[in-house]
Amino acid sequence: MTRHASRLIGFTTLFLALMASLAWTEAHGFVSSDVITLWAKAIMVVDGPEHFKATDAFFPPVPFVLSIVLQWVLNGTLVPVPFILSALLGAVMLMLWFVNMRDSGGYSSLTSMAVVALLGLNPFFLRALADGPQTVLTILGTWVFTRGVVSLRLTGNAPDMMKVAVGLLTVALSDSFGLMICLGALPFMIVAARPSMVTASSTGYLVAMFYPAVAGVASVVFLSAIFDSTLVPLLIETPHAVTWETHALIMFGTLPVALTAVLRNVLLPRLFMPLIAAMAAVCGAYGLNAFFHLEGDQTMAFAPMLGVVAVAIRYWPPLPLREPIAIVLLALGVLLSAIAFRTIPLNETRAWVTAFRGETIGSPNLAQDVAMFLRSKSEIMVDAEHNPEIVTALGGAEKLIVAGEPIYDWAMEGGLPQARYILVPAGENPMAAGDMILRRFPALYDNQAAGYRVVFSNAQWRVFERTRS
Repeated sequence: MTRHASRLIGFTTLFLALMASLAWTEAHGFVSSDVITLWAKAIMVVDGPEHFKATDAFFPPVPFVLSIVLQWVLNGTLVPVPFILSALLGAVMLMLWFVNMRDSGGYSSLTSMAVVALLGLNPFFLRALADGPQTVLTILGTWVFTRGVVSLRLTGNAPDMMKVAVGLLTVALSDSFGLMICLGALPFMIVAARPSMVTASSTGYLVAMFYPAVAGVASVVFLSAIFDSTLVPLLIETPHAVTWETHALIMFGTLPVALTAVLRNVLLPRLFMPLIAAMAAVCGAYGLNAFFHLEGDQTMAFAPMLGVVAVAIRYWPPLPLREPIAIVLLALGVLLSAIAFRTIPLNETRAWVTAFRGETIGSPNLAQDVAMFLRSKSEIMVDAEHNPEIVTALGGAEKLIVAGEPIYDWAMEGGLPQARYILVPAGENPMAAGDMILRRFPALYDNQAAGYRVVFSNAQWRVFERTRS
């Protein structure tokens, strides 16, 4: 009973600490685009119109389903639901790392707490936390996958094979970037395998490893086809130009620590081979993402390396000074990551660093401005899927007219708009804009919509009010 109580206290403390870090960055103006999009989707499903018609396949499904459940439980909360979910999952992961270090790795309780604290304080972990539950689940899945390949090499048991499968399935269904991890792991699975298993049936080994992940991804594609949604195009985020110097800077944060921890077992092939394979899988996924851009912020494409580091530290050989060296190595990882994050030029990561340092992000929240204007209004026609920040800024969807409602569909299928208000982005070329209303009525771009006049505008939004009765 005492152990369960201490674990509950530890989990609660971790959860509150992680929530405090998220509240700190939010108070200084940072909320990631992934968090806004996921929260808006959950709001639309829970509070939106019954006939809301989405074109997005809502991939990845695991964070989406968890967000829906939490939004339903905490309906009306002003705290972003993905933040709560990220903190819960992050606290669970840190507790699992602590138990694994202490009970399986043979570390003392004090050292295990220090190891977990340093992993949790790593900027990659804190940035992943702010990026939403997708990235946290990807790190967790990578950790399970890495544990699985090491245990499979040591024992060759079926339960360990399932760890590998569950890890791959978790990353595949938690984030679009998880697909890159599955592909990145493929060339290195033979390296991690027991020689006896490869000799018996290399094809059967690979099929057993990848069948759950392939089946999970295939099921999502199948559902997407049934509901006539465009899964693949919406997975690809807007690519940002990343120089070789930036790539080197991102890897500078955790790769030296991971490589040092893995090379410590170079004389023990049963540990070294699976660990180097897991590290290579994450590096391979990072390289693939540079071409496919499934993760728009390249920094987050290297965050799963923390899962590999946690496993490599757990399998550190029980030699003299093992515990202090592990603590020093992880402290070095925090320092190197902090140095890297101070100079990484990618937009969201740079904004997160600014907010985390206590500096308010310079650009005003224009979505909140238009939300304040619309607070007392109703019958607002908006493309909610392509403008999720409006849904979260309003805190609900009851005032919105969205896809699936007769007034919206009538206008989009050729009729004249009948909504009292129309909200569209400002300054976007109608032919290039993602907003479907602006593309359907390009005259809104020039403030020339028949029967409507501009009643609110800022640098990002325009609101039109119907003038005809």
